[in-house]
Amino acid sequence: MSIEVREANLEDAEAIATVHVATWQAAYIGIIPEHFLNELTVAGRTAGWQKALGNGRIRVLLAHTGHVLVGWIAFGRSRDEDKDSQWAEVEAFYVLPSWWGKGVGRRLSDAVKMQLRDAGYKHVALWVLAENHRAIAAYRKLGFVHDGSSKSTQIGGASLVELRYHRALAD
Repeated sequence: MSIEVREANLEDAEAIATVHVATWQAAYIGIIPEHFLNELTVAGRTAGWQKALGNGRIRVLLAHTGHVLVGWIAFGRSRDEDKDSQWAEVEAFYVLPSWWGKGVGRRLSDAVKMQLRDAGYKHVALWVLAENHRAIAAYRKLGFVHDGSSKSTQIGGASLVELRYHRALAD
C-alpha cells in the first residue's frame, strides 16, 4: 500500500493524538514509568494538539495509507539556545508500531528535509531518550549523528536523559 504525506490541520488533532498515545505506550515500555503510560489518553493529547496546530509554532506532516494515519512528524525552528536561525528541530516523530520498519519514517523524514531546505534551513536536530535504542537506530539510518549534547528531563516522576542528534540538510 502506498504512503501519502500531507500537512496536518486542526481537524487532524484527534488522529495525531491517537498515534501519539499508541506509540508512547509501545515504544516507552521499560523507559517511562508504566503508570504514566497507562494514564495517557487520546482526549488529553487531542486538546494539546489542537492548541499546537492552532498556534502555528510548529508544522506537522502526516503519513497516511488510504484513510488511516500511520505516523507523523512535528518540526519547526530549533528551540535550542546554542543553535542559530539555520537550525531546525524535529520536535516529535512517531509511527505506529505495526508500521515500524516499513518506510514510513523515511517518507516523513524525506518530506521534512525538503520542506526545511526550501525554507532556508541548513541543519536539523532532534532530542531522543537515551534508552530509546530503537528510535536511535532509526535516526542513525536517516543520517542523524549524536553531537555529544545531553540534557535531563522528568517524565512521570522518572529522571531521564535525552541525547541530541543532528544532520545536515544538504545531500
